[in-house]
Amino acid sequence: MLCIEFTKEERKALHHERFHHPHPRVQQKMEALWLKSHDLPHAQIAELVQISEETLRAYLRAYQEGGIEKLKTISWQGPESELSQHQSTLKEFFCKIRLRLSRTQQRKLRS
Repeated sequence: MLCIEFTKEERKALHHERFHHPHPRVQQKMEALWLKSHDLPHAQIAELVQISEETLRAYLRAYQEGGIEKLKTISWQGPESELSQHQSTLKEFFCKIRLRLSRTQQRKLRS
């Protein structure tokens, strides 16, 4: 079991970030560490947060390496979309549609 000491300020920051960080995965990490700061056993934390104990240990190691800021990093990146090569064409197309809709809506308002 990894032994980590948490200050009152760290607990307060973990508590805040578990609700207010914009990314749900980071919220999950903060929740796990917040529970750890209250001395819950790893098995119980893993069950409550719905992660494996190995994932919990990875979160704890990350916290030991870089604190809360390290936990805020998201290293997972999914596969590149097949549509990414058409990004500029798609953007142009949807901008034209939006412009056309705006003109149509303006005409309807004048009528």
